Amino acid sequence: MPEFFTEDYRYQLAAQPYLAAIARGVKDHPASRAFLVRGTEYAQSYESAKPLWQKQWQARGNPKCPFWSNYWFNLCQSCNCRIDNSASMEIDALFFLENSEGKRLAVHIEMKRDGEALSIGQAEAYRPRAECYRDQRRVRKGVLRHDHFIAVLFCGAQTDTRLVRQYFDRVILHDSARNVFPGYPK
Repeated sequence: MPEFFTEDYRYQLAAQPYLAAIARGVKDHPASRAFLVRGTEYAQSYESAKPLWQKQWQARGNPKCPFWSNYWFNLCQSCNCRIDNSASMEIDALFFLENSEGKRLAVHIEMKRDGEALSIGQAEAYRPRAECYRDQRRVRKGVLRHDHFIAVLFCGAQTDTRLVRQYFDRVILHDSARNVFPGYPK
C-alpha cells in the first residue's frame, strides 16, 4: 500500500499533486495542520495536534491508492448520511489528528480544481456523511474512531464559494494553500 500516489494509480490524476501536498503537510508540518483547523470551532484544541499517520495506515488495509485518499462511502440503509439526488460517494482525503487530551479529529477533504463545480448534493452531503463516520453507524475500513470532524473544501477563486461555504467548516482557496503546504501546485 503506498504512502503517496504512484504511477500505477490512475484515479484523479489532475487532483493528485494537490492532495499529495496536503498529505505531506499534514504528515510533516505542524503549521499546515494548524492551518487546516484555523477558523473552525476546533482550532484551539487541535492547532498542535499530531497526525495519526501510522494508525490510519494500519487500519486502512491494502488499497491501491495512498491510505489517506479515496474513501468510498457505502450508504447506510437507515440514516440521513446521504442527500437525495447526490451522486458523490467518495471523500478525496481523510486525515486524523489527535490532541494532547487524547481527543481525535477527522479532517474530511474535498478537492476541486479551479473552475471545477461540485456535483448535485455533493457539498450538502459532506457533513451528514462525516457525522455518520464519527458516530460509527456502520463498520468502515480505515476509519479510526474519532470525537470530532471538520469538512474542508480546497478550490479555486472561480468556485462559487457563496453557495457552498455553508456546507464546509473551511473553504481554502488554492492561492492560500500554496503559502502553507510545501509543494502545492501553481
